[in-house]
Amino acid sequence: MKRNTNFILREIAGENILVATGEAAQIFNGMITLNDVASFIWKNIDECKTVDKLIASILDEFDIDDETAKRDVQNFTTELITMGMVIEE
Repeated sequence: MKRNTNFILREIAGENILVATGEAAQIFNGMITLNDVASFIWKNIDECKTVDKLIASILDEFDIDDETAKRDVQNFTTELITMGMVIEE
């Protein structure tokens, strides 16, 4: 997995916002506010490349149980892929 470079993370008024740019801005109309875990996933998705590595990184970084981490990462990455924000390799 890797981030679609047409989406960037910006901090606006203390909120982490995912914003479409370039070609994506013509298709995706809006912004997405990310919580801390979602921002962490977005920032680390290129480095981790797989859901399993993302889960391991989240378990190292946050006080969260294994099952919740697995469910949340799977759901969020699936949604990012569906919306074209993340590309499967």
